[in-house]
Amino acid sequence: MTLETDVAIIGSGYSAVALALNLVDLLPPRAKVSLVGRAAGQGRGIAYSTKAECHLLNVPAGRMSLFADRPNHFLAWLAGQGYPWSADDFVPRRIYGTYVRDCLDEAMKRTGNRAAITLVDAEALAAEAGQDGGLVFTLSDGGRLSARVSALCTGAGTRRLPLPEDMVPSAARPFVVEDPWADAWWERLPADADVLFIGTGLTTIDQLLLLKRRGFRGTMHALSRHGLLPQPHLARRADPVETALVPGGGEVSTMLAALRRQAEAAPDWRTVMDGLRPVTQDLWKGWSAGQRNRFLRHAASFWNVHRHRMAPAVAEEIAALRRSGQLVIHRGRLEALHLKDGRLAAVLRDGTPLAAHLAVNCTGLDRCTVAASPLLASLAAHGLLQSDPHGLGILVDDRAAVCAGEGTGRARLYALGPLTAGHSWEITAVPDIRVQARAVAASINAEVVAG
Repeated sequence: MTLETDVAIIGSGYSAVALALNLVDLLPPRAKVSLVGRAAGQGRGIAYSTKAECHLLNVPAGRMSLFADRPNHFLAWLAGQGYPWSADDFVPRRIYGTYVRDCLDEAMKRTGNRAAITLVDAEALAAEAGQDGGLVFTLSDGGRLSARVSALCTGAGTRRLPLPEDMVPSAARPFVVEDPWADAWWERLPADADVLFIGTGLTTIDQLLLLKRRGFRGTMHALSRHGLLPQPHLARRADPVETALVPGGGEVSTMLAALRRQAEAAPDWRTVMDGLRPVTQDLWKGWSAGQRNRFLRHAASFWNVHRHRMAPAVAEEIAALRRSGQLVIHRGRLEALHLKDGRLAAVLRDGTPLAAHLAVNCTGLDRCTVAASPLLASLAAHGLLQSDPHGLGILVDDRAAVCAGEGTGRARLYALGPLTAGHSWEITAVPDIRVQARAVAASINAEVVAG
């Protein structure tokens, strides 16, 4: 059976819901919007599915409204629910997930002069071009969905362990946690064992907090190439400083040196980083392919820990773990994992030995590669999209319309969020995605109205 819809939104996380809510406000009243993804996770995705109170937003509540044109919407919702948090507070991610889902539920209750949203409790496995310039999706429940216009909001999955398959023998596999969000891996970890986290970013921070709440007494080792932890936010955000950088302003190294000088002269470096937000995407777009590659190879790790920061309370907990010696940060490259004397042993390039009861892959979210998604691979096989040359999602234009393969007419297909990082670079945080969602909704509305 093939269902028909005006707009198919593929995904179940924040960007999918943000687009759906904007479309409800813009589309003609009789338009149909189908939100395709597992219903239980709609609006939450990986980021907001956690139930742990210790997992906080990495952006203050005052900047987390779903709507670009209603900046105080989240704060008003918090007040309406009786929560005490204010604009400068870092709210539990669980609460934010509830907010997103409440907004979706409210939109679905609207009747009368509004477009209708329908949840399709299935995953899109493949797609092909339809006869009218739209797409026909094959769904995991055996059905098909034909859409006049479509939007890919699939987000990013968990990045794979950075090792070739043959560097982790089968005997060691039971001691390796490939996806820290897939199961309660900590329940099989003895309370006084050692654990090794591969990665030192925000995913590792989340897992450290979970272990601490469970009374874990063992040593927590965290390994990454540079051994860098995310930097903390200020308790109260200071006003951003206008950046000295301009798009097309020279080589990557020259621009980063200028940024460092400005940060050293500022009262706090965070004001300089925050001042970059209005021009970050234009800076990225102004670089050549070679310049982008150099940035990704040499500077991206340092950029990320300064740009994507920890809530102050979280940073204090992590600092206390380091001072006590329970958390040890290692800098190095992982070469292999194997079993030695019944324990998991990590082999580093410099020969440093590390042994643990479990190794947990916390390398973060993947770069939305086409090969990692059956749906994206299907669209690519039909010539309906192309991979970004830097491995950052897929090729899109300035309107976030997906670029089809050579010789293939453009499908009415858009993409949002991390899938468009190759075009925009900074497009993973709520303040950026909500602006993109509004703009894409306007483009989709124009296509629906035009027929």
